Amino acid sequence: MKKLENNVLQRFLFELIEVLKEYNETTNTHTSKSLDIPFIISSLYQNFSKNTDKYGELIQDLCLYPDYNFLILDSQNDYSGIIDVEINLVKYPNEENEQYYMNGHSPNYDYKLCFTYDTRDYGYCQCTPDMPDYREDKQCCGHGCDAAFCKFSLHKVLHIASGSWEGDEHDYWDFEDEFYLSDKELAEKKEKENRERQIEELKNRIEADQKRLAELENM
Repeated sequence: MKKLENNVLQRFLFELIEVLKEYNETTNTHTSKSLDIPFIISSLYQNFSKNTDKYGELIQDLCLYPDYNFLILDSQNDYSGIIDVEINLVKYPNEENEQYYMNGHSPNYDYKLCFTYDTRDYGYCQCTPDMPDYREDKQCCGHGCDAAFCKFSLHKVLHIASGSWEGDEHDYWDFEDEFYLSDKELAEKKEKENRERQIEELKNRIEADQKRLAELENM
């Protein structure tokens, strides 16, 4: 694979490949299929190479936050998805601005790559060894036959706000009670679920007691 002309994108791609390799090594391949790395990065590499000008904003952010890291996730929003990759931007301390970056500095946004399948129904393969470009290992010439490729989408994710409950558990119970007072339908559903749960628990307890009673009587 030829090196990209843009060094920032080249480093980004190289580090992504290393993370994918590590993912394959640490993931239990007995229960999950290893990621096909060249398949996944193919369209990204091609786009970085041919359309570098599209990625000016990404390049600038990668320069500002050179200690970025990757997080490999299952595809979250796409039925035909392969994986999602979160790119968390961060810059760690250096001697010149140690105070500002004491614990690492991150912006209020990250990037996300979503990799999915791009299936192309060109036609059932009818290639024969005498055809041009025929490859014995693929048993196909690779022209005009059904094929699947990888496509990607790049997203810049803005973090609007974050928060957590203020108060203890009893405070939350008060809120919960007020919520159900204002929503009768959900309150009735919750009451029904609680009643069914209690019935199931009683049945299990009675069954266990009857079994224990039978064991004692047969001693």
